[in-house]
Amino acid sequence: MQIEFVENETWKLVWTAAAVVLLAITLSLVVPIWQTHRKRVALDQELASFQALQLQELAERKKTANPLGHVRAASEAAAVRLLQRDWNQLYDTIEAPALADARLLQLSFDSATGDATLEYELDKLEQAAHVSNALDAASRQIGLWRLERFERAEQTRSMSGAATVKGYWRSRVDQTAW
Repeated sequence: MQIEFVENETWKLVWTAAAVVLLAITLSLVVPIWQTHRKRVALDQELASFQALQLQELAERKKTANPLGHVRAASEAAAVRLLQRDWNQLYDTIEAPALADARLLQLSFDSATGDATLEYELDKLEQAAHVSNALDAASRQIGLWRLERFERAEQTRSMSGAATVKGYWRSRVDQTAW
């Protein structure tokens, strides 16, 4: 007995059709999932770059912001810095014996620029040159004093009762010596 198997062509077509349908279903499921994954990766990268940019801007703002963050604390820190300086150099200059005939009305110091301003009351305008010379001679480590301006003083401040003038001298104080 001999059995011959004859291949049926219809089964080949059925299995081929089933494979094609299965491939189509797989592709229809995999392609959208892959595209969604690519979009998610792109969005994650964009979010990461945006967050890095935000962190960089925040760091730059922190650098430029007031490190103390509070106005009172900043004022206290500035006062502490000023109190730690050696003010004797400036006071020795304005207490020079050659300045005995001029009356010191005010001393002001600008800590931001390092400028010191002296306001003297003078009985006559000719005393201005004498005060300038005395200030420059007395200031060793302080910068040179320059006369800024004159103003007419009030007669009530004057001891002599005569018309007096106010003279303003300014100097940039050498802060490295402090």
